[in-house]
Amino acid sequence: MADQSEATSLSARRQALLLATVQEFIVTAEPVGSHQIVARHQLGVRGAMVRNMMAELEDQGYLHQPHTSAGRVPTDKAFRFYVDNLVPAPRIGFEDRAQIELHYSTRRLDVEALMRDTPRFLALMTGQAALVMAPRLESMMIERVSFVRLRERQVLTTFVAASFGVQNHVVDCDRDHSQEELERMARYLNESLVGRTLEEARRWIEEELSRERAQYDQFVAEALALGGVVAEHAAHTELYVDGGLRAIEQPEFADPERMRELLRALDDKTALLDLLERSFKRRGASVSIGSENSDARLAGLAVVSAPYVTGETPVGSLAIVGPVRMEYDRLIPLVEYTANALTRLLEH
Repeated sequence: MADQSEATSLSARRQALLLATVQEFIVTAEPVGSHQIVARHQLGVRGAMVRNMMAELEDQGYLHQPHTSAGRVPTDKAFRFYVDNLVPAPRIGFEDRAQIELHYSTRRLDVEALMRDTPRFLALMTGQAALVMAPRLESMMIERVSFVRLRERQVLTTFVAASFGVQNHVVDCDRDHSQEELERMARYLNESLVGRTLEEARRWIEEELSRERAQYDQFVAEALALGGVVAEHAAHTELYVDGGLRAIEQPEFADPERMRELLRALDDKTALLDLLERSFKRRGASVSIGSENSDARLAGLAVVSAPYVTGETPVGSLAIVGPVRMEYDRLIPLVEYTANALTRLLEH
């Protein structure tokens, strides 16, 4: 975030000039000169005064001049000031809202298909790369687990979480089990796990495995071990990414090295999941600009993210990633509205 005391120390006229400069740069992607400001914005000052104030803003770290004959370019600090001072708070446009409502009104609740579709849709709507973190099931209530024998020493495990459908995984076992044994194991686990969250179930299984009964009761030990495998698989968080090729059409990525940096960043799912994990804990949309991103590969990029929830519980998040020169007044409410659309779908 920009230093608030320094930002408020800017005179109203300098604040207006800074906001106008950022707006011009967002539209043109070119250094902004004093003549543009005078011609297109009613600031009530002459060109010479604008040039002087722009030089002062450069001294304060809000603008920089690529070379002496060029205009000035907003820094990350200037974009942070701009985002923090979007007044009134940006609201989604009618056309964007209508497209989102239409898109999701035709979607059935197949969670995996929904997660794959959303970044494609977001990338199409925004022209940026888009990410969606699939629902984290740790906080979801377990409805049931079941086991089916496929062949010798191989079991199909099924985990059903409230609102999030079914997850199936094939597990290789140390010994063979009859279908009757597997059904007994599932009944034993369901008696204790149904109604718990996945995180609570994992803790319960760990506690039960450490108890004396699990040391001498082979059935209990094997049931708990199989339940632990189900919980471990279900806790895996999936990330869906789309739109990298759309993002590189932005003029900032005409430089091949910057283009490669973006594509490398989008390829590192561990770092991207970490990025979404942080936004997951916030309410509403959040914006991370350039050097505010902890991952060095994102230092030249901006991220607009928002969580989606079930009830009061955040379960996942989505984001767009693109150049710092981004149409924030449109894209912030668009990302947030899309997250809210996912919330509504998952709750019904």
